Amino acid sequence: MFCGALLLFNTITAQDPHFSQYYANPLYLNPAMTGLDSDVYFGLNYRSQWKSLDLPFEIAQFSIIHPIMERGSQFKHRGGVGMSLYHEAAGESNNFQTSSYTFSGAYNLFLKDDASQMISVGLQGGFITKRINFNNLRWGSQYDPFIGFDANITPSLDLGTERTTFPVIHAGVIWYFDQSKRRLRSGVSGFIGFAASNLNQPDESFLQEPGTESPLPVLYKAHGGLNFKMSPQITLSPNVLYMRQHNSQQLNTGVYLTYQVMGPRSRANKLKMQLGTWYRFDDAFIISLGLKTRNMSFGFSYDLNNSSLRQFTGGSGAVEASISYRIIKGKGLRRFSTPLL
Repeated sequence: MFCGALLLFNTITAQDPHFSQYYANPLYLNPAMTGLDSDVYFGLNYRSQWKSLDLPFEIAQFSIIHPIMERGSQFKHRGGVGMSLYHEAAGESNNFQTSSYTFSGAYNLFLKDDASQMISVGLQGGFITKRINFNNLRWGSQYDPFIGFDANITPSLDLGTERTTFPVIHAGVIWYFDQSKRRLRSGVSGFIGFAASNLNQPDESFLQEPGTESPLPVLYKAHGGLNFKMSPQITLSPNVLYMRQHNSQQLNTGVYLTYQVMGPRSRANKLKMQLGTWYRFDDAFIISLGLKTRNMSFGFSYDLNNSSLRQFTGGSGAVEASISYRIIKGKGLRRFSTPLL
């Protein structure tokens, strides 16, 4: 148990969490996405994995985005501000917990008079708090040769501080283009984004002694995608995400197929149904389903693990769900969409 706890401790303090439905979690993916939504946005995400192991992992995140509009002869979407909270728990009895509180802002620069091209630049800052509950851990020094584990035996280790809080700074940029409005029956839009998290590389060590510092590595993200309007009702969206942090890297690639159900009265009543398939290299296959109305979006995905960890999980994977709600603000504005955003 001691070795397992130490291994988990090193893992969760060296890497940032990740989501499979990352476009349904825009503020975590890229701070520049604070500027993409022209409506007031509320989003909730939940992910659960490793339930079949003794070291389960759960994470939940809540996000709010409020657009910034410039009044004039017509509204212009100049950017947005946002807030995001997430909490993750890992380990037996949720011994290891992390909470994050961040605020973000983004500015939009339109490159064309018809608003068909835009660059959004975002900045995000806040705090991360990490906690360890040592009361639920078992240490080698607490085992008695006659009776086995004895919780009344005080561990012989210096356990350090049970809580640490540190500031974080993230930044990102997205270039978006949309030619689909120029052609009624077909068209293409797309986006490319770059983001960097933990730019200040804060010390996340629980120990306070000199020489025990543990800088949180910068997490780099590059993502992009295309939306091909195959017909008035069908859109095909191939996407890619690459992340690198210290010596670890992750590559995700996949495609979404979206079918739009035309409303009987107005296009504003339309319903979109979405099916997606992804592959996270050397890790998992991902299947996702989504529904989107004018005001609400729902997403569900399942990760089928195909890495060496599969022999310990019994073939079970991760479950993830997302839900969002919008208060329509920017009527008539060009909308830059990514899957389920």
